[in-house]
Amino acid sequence: MKKLLMVLLVAFLMLGFVACNGDDTTTAEATTTTEATTTTTTEEVREFVVDGEFTAFEIGAHYGAPMITSVTVTIVNDEIVSYYIDALQSDGDTFEWNAETKKELGDDYNMVEYGGAVAEWYVQAEAIEAHWLENGYDSVEVNEDNVITNVAIDAETDVTIKDGGYTALAAEAVQQAKDGITKAYQTSMSYGKPQVTWATLEMNEDGEIESLEIDVLQSTVTQTAGADTPEDDTDDTFEFAWNENSKQELGYEYKMHWGAYSATDDTPTIAEYETWLDDNEKLEWFEQADMITDYIVENGWTTSFAVEGVDSLSSVSVTTSAYEEVLSAVFAKVE
Repeated sequence: MKKLLMVLLVAFLMLGFVACNGDDTTTAEATTTTEATTTTTTEEVREFVVDGEFTAFEIGAHYGAPMITSVTVTIVNDEIVSYYIDALQSDGDTFEWNAETKKELGDDYNMVEYGGAVAEWYVQAEAIEAHWLENGYDSVEVNEDNVITNVAIDAETDVTIKDGGYTALAAEAVQQAKDGITKAYQTSMSYGKPQVTWATLEMNEDGEIESLEIDVLQSTVTQTAGADTPEDDTDDTFEFAWNENSKQELGYEYKMHWGAYSATDDTPTIAEYETWLDDNEKLEWFEQADMITDYIVENGWTTSFAVEGVDSLSSVSVTTSAYEEVLSAVFAKVE
């Protein structure tokens, strides 16, 4: 009997030991599970949506002739690595765009020889770019005449040029980089009048196209005396002015087919013009431009693009070579 009681006691103790071990194992597993569920991962938060070059530009005039000024900020590994200021001017008589920008002209810009400057424009622009990179674009100070006062070219020479909209453009370019928006532009002449064509591209953090737009700003050249064209070698004078609205902003008011429509209507109106376009299967300029960009947004961009090679864009009748060039340029900035 004693032996039987001893066997039962040992068996009972072993069951208790196994049960205790079982509780410990369950608790460990629970603890492990709990620790796993509370583990968190951190994702990198970028300041700039994508790497690339982000250009802001201003279309304006210089002594009555067309000029375009730009600032490009370059982002690499989510950091600003450079700024680039430039400007393209034009002939004051014919308003033809110069063949080279102020940076490209270099010493031939002749600001030292003819203007008595302390250094050529490109040298001073590069000093501003370096100052921005080291101190931020918002660190530049100017006096009451808008002359930059706190940027040094070297230990003995300070920048003496005015802030020709450079700081504002730098701020715009940096903001565009944060928003994933960049632009590329091209200058040209249309029937003897200056114009600027540009593309605006917006990307998301995955490098996908969010939006794309082509636009054009044209100008007016008005004869104020004498001959018929600004190319005539006479003492005649002409006045240049940028149009108030771009082609996209004008919309149907651009009136690409207005002549054909108005010939059919004694009292032409924009509303009836829109109906006429639809009835005659014609598209206004902005509609054709949007067909091109909508196609690219939907189908993506390749290294080259020609409207003529896309069957679905057969309704596009406008000359597209300039548009294809700015599209190539804008996508090259974020490759």
